[in-house]
Amino acid sequence: MKVASTQAAGYPNKPVRLLVPFPPGGSTEFTAKTLAGQLGKILGQPFVVENKVGEFGIVALRELRDADEYTLLVGSVNTNSITPVVFRKKIPFDYEATVMPVSRLAEFPSLLVTRTSVRAKTVQEFIAYAKHHWGKIKNGTDWIGSYPDIDAVILSKVAGFEVVNLPKSGGADGLLAAVADGEIDMVFLNVRTAGMGMKAGKVKALAVTGPSRLAGFPDVPTMGESGFQGIGTSHWHGLFASSRTPAEVVHLLHGTAVRALNADETKAVFEKVGARVAPSASPERFSAEIKAEMAEWEKVRAELKLAVD
Repeated sequence: MKVASTQAAGYPNKPVRLLVPFPPGGSTEFTAKTLAGQLGKILGQPFVVENKVGEFGIVALRELRDADEYTLLVGSVNTNSITPVVFRKKIPFDYEATVMPVSRLAEFPSLLVTRTSVRAKTVQEFIAYAKHHWGKIKNGTDWIGSYPDIDAVILSKVAGFEVVNLPKSGGADGLLAAVADGEIDMVFLNVRTAGMGMKAGKVKALAVTGPSRLAGFPDVPTMGESGFQGIGTSHWHGLFASSRTPAEVVHLLHGTAVRALNADETKAVFEKVGARVAPSASPERFSAEIKAEMAEWEKVRAELKLAVD
């Protein structure tokens, strides 16, 4: 990994771009905007969020590849753990040599939600409904080869029903609208977006991924409690830089992000929407965690025969 000789002293001395590989309104942008405000306060320069959407996150990754330390990326498990595995033949560069992990930022549990007209209040009831409507259950996803459709396929295989994955534009907000309007029957949706839909009466939740129930939705059981332990992806967001970024700047950004995330006001912002801050101990630790995840996604790719290249 090549590191420039520029020192961290004086960084930043101009505005910094924060790329978001999803449309406006989703949880990734929420994290980016929250972080941008805090980083700007601490470092004394604006951190400007820009949405760079397309090609499974590769549009944003390609821009990061050609950037210096004044362009960063707030990515997710989809764009920075799954895409480099499932879509590696579509990435026109060496991902691991080009993209430098800085820190995990936050984790957003996902909720398995359905349209309100489905006659099911539990995962088991929904499975019975799905078996009765064999081949007609539509699941929403950002793109084929992202965790919402992978999780749906795994659930359908374990539970014994058939699901049709339908990509929907508009990010998380687009998926919420699709299930609320009855275009899709189910979706694994991040807690912030799903929570807004639930409170508005647009969707209903059957279960939450992760090890425990959510304080904001205590009546919604976990997937484990519903009989499907281990199904559901940890929807994390992370901060990434180009490999052109000096090591001193990477560690400055890491330390500043940790400071920002551990502030009580920042924790409160995430807790309000059902998420939690999750800063990494170091850039190296975050990098190791992602490599381990990618190895697991490689197994999933092989097991499910994901042929999306």
